[in-house]
Amino acid sequence: MGVRSQLKRELMNLDATGLMTADDVRMHLMQSKERVQQKGVNLVARFNAHHNKVLAGLPSHEKGLEHQQHKLFKEVLYPRTAVQIWLSKVH
Repeated sequence: MGVRSQLKRELMNLDATGLMTADDVRMHLMQSKERVQQKGVNLVARFNAHHNKVLAGLPSHEKGLEHQQHKLFKEVLYPRTAVQIWLSKVH
């Protein structure tokens, strides 16, 4: 992780608020990949499709995956609990 992105994370105070960036979600999904890979579900591709639709302002098929936009940085963030719930429903 670069210095700029690390500084941005600290300014957004993500750890204290329980929010995750899209990159954080991807890393979490890659760590969970071993558990889910047996079912043949590509979670990262599915999340990327959802995230791209959110960025474009289009409706997504992923119903349990909530998001919000950071007020200052305008970055799309995902609550950690919503990601965990979505992950448990997917597999």
